[in-house]
Amino acid sequence: MTSFLGASDFGDDTPIRVLHVDDDPARVRLSEALLTNHLADAVVHTETDPTAALASLDDGRAVDCVVSDFDMGETNGLDFLETVRDRFPRLPFILFTGKGSEEIASEAISAGVTDYLQKGGGADQYAVLANRIENVVGRYRAERAATEYQERMRNVYERVRDAFFALDAEWRFTYLNERAERLLSRTEEELLGEVVWEEFPDALNSQFEDEYREAMETQEPTMFEAHYPPLDKLFKVHAYPSEEGLSVYFRDVTEANEMRKEHHREKELLERVFETSPVGILVIDSEGEITRANERVVELLEVTEEEITNRTYDSSQWTTTDEEGNPFADGENPLLEVFEEGTTIRDVSMGYEGPSGDWRLLSISAAPIRSADGDLERVVVTVDDVTERRNRQQELEQQNERLEEFASVVSHDLRNPLDVAQVRTDLERRERDSEHLEEISLALDRMDALITDLLTLARQGRVVGETKSLDLSDAVRDAWSITGSETATLDVADDLPTIRADESRLRELLENLLDNAVTHAGDDPHVRVEAVRDGFAIGDDGYGIPPEKRDRIFEDGFSTERRGTGFGLSIVKQIADAHEWTLTAGDDELGGARFEVRGVDTAEE
Repeated sequence: MTSFLGASDFGDDTPIRVLHVDDDPARVRLSEALLTNHLADAVVHTETDPTAALASLDDGRAVDCVVSDFDMGETNGLDFLETVRDRFPRLPFILFTGKGSEEIASEAISAGVTDYLQKGGGADQYAVLANRIENVVGRYRAERAATEYQERMRNVYERVRDAFFALDAEWRFTYLNERAERLLSRTEEELLGEVVWEEFPDALNSQFEDEYREAMETQEPTMFEAHYPPLDKLFKVHAYPSEEGLSVYFRDVTEANEMRKEHHREKELLERVFETSPVGILVIDSEGEITRANERVVELLEVTEEEITNRTYDSSQWTTTDEEGNPFADGENPLLEVFEEGTTIRDVSMGYEGPSGDWRLLSISAAPIRSADGDLERVVVTVDDVTERRNRQQELEQQNERLEEFASVVSHDLRNPLDVAQVRTDLERRERDSEHLEEISLALDRMDALITDLLTLARQGRVVGETKSLDLSDAVRDAWSITGSETATLDVADDLPTIRADESRLRELLENLLDNAVTHAGDDPHVRVEAVRDGFAIGDDGYGIPPEKRDRIFEDGFSTERRGTGFGLSIVKQIADAHEWTLTAGDDELGGARFEVRGVDTAEE
């Protein structure tokens, strides 16, 4: 059931196809002959049985018009019309009958007949019928073509990704697709036939009106972005004028615009970071060509940005070496790994000799940037001058070697005679009791403590080794097992954190602080360790620290006790500084001294 409805499938010169239904065989033969004479290339198919005629239509016979008699036995023309209309509501239907009356004519029109004509008048009446057929088929084909065109256009507009509406020359809406309805929050039913300026008054005296009117006046397409306040949306619009009106394609770019602004801000930020970074930055394309260089890398490499970007990363114009100053052999450039294997490298040492002849040790880090398909697009390289850091490290290593040598000398050359003096003094005190011998013994003990503290300073210095996660509660109890006394009590809070520290240095710090608390807290000292914000505190119930001496207690050699060496708290201060912790002294709620260590990194961080 497609061909007879597909009038637009035929051009203007397509023969008209007529189905004439009349129960008189002689009449249909006459009709076929006469209609063919009056309709050029007409194809007339005749049926004497309405049921057979309907079946031929159902089977898809190509028909542009049905001509039917009224009185056809069991089925009259109006019954046949009703059946045809049920199936094919738009197919032209002419009632051509010899039984005419105003009543039948009125009934036929009410039933939806396309035209009504009586048979009387001889052969000339067939000329009239032919004319009527041409007229109704012409209108039918035109309407069908227009309908199909509109349907095709509607399908096209509905498939368009943008919202779309059409205006006629009077600025009236003639079409909106679904996307336009959603964006404008109005339905096609509400807007069709309405003037755009009346339905959207806020568009008057705006960029929308200016652009639309200029497009219509110049008949030139326009493209613009404009904000429409009532909808709080930014629209990107393409408008195409014609003599008949204006076709407007638009989309909501509010979010895209915000993303564009944010992207611009991020790009500006990255550009500022790139230019002001204290670390040199290079950008290298997938072929190894350097495409960008910031100011810092220009300073480090001692050549202009233009010279840098005219070279590849592995150009022979660079004088590069390993960290010992030996030239790289082929394939040894550390950046080659990034390009060939796509790996990221960090803190790789590379020597570089600039035009000035100065050799520098550079720390190189590099990472590949890939496309969505996984192909290498660029490599970003950071360059830092670590020459002074390496020199300081070497100096520190040399200093530590000298300190170790010194410590060995002190340990051997001072402890041997000190041990002899202590033994001799003990032997003499067994023979007789003397106040002088007591003082000598105390002096020798203090010398032994001084040597121990000096060896600690010499061997540990002011640096921290490898840090790791340590349970502070366990570390406190281990230190207390060495420094505590039988009469002293220790309270350890349950919420002490797990911290990151050099294990041996932390143990030394805790031993000295706990020993200081026990030493200065009387006969039955009470010591407690508790958590504070980003650190911990050790307090006691002793005599406390006089305010006038708090500024000096961390100095080398300062002690409030005659027997003290003055190095215990100095060592604590150096260990805290080496960890980048802060150490302060004050009064504790227990009544004695309180030492707080803050700025401690917890293991969770």
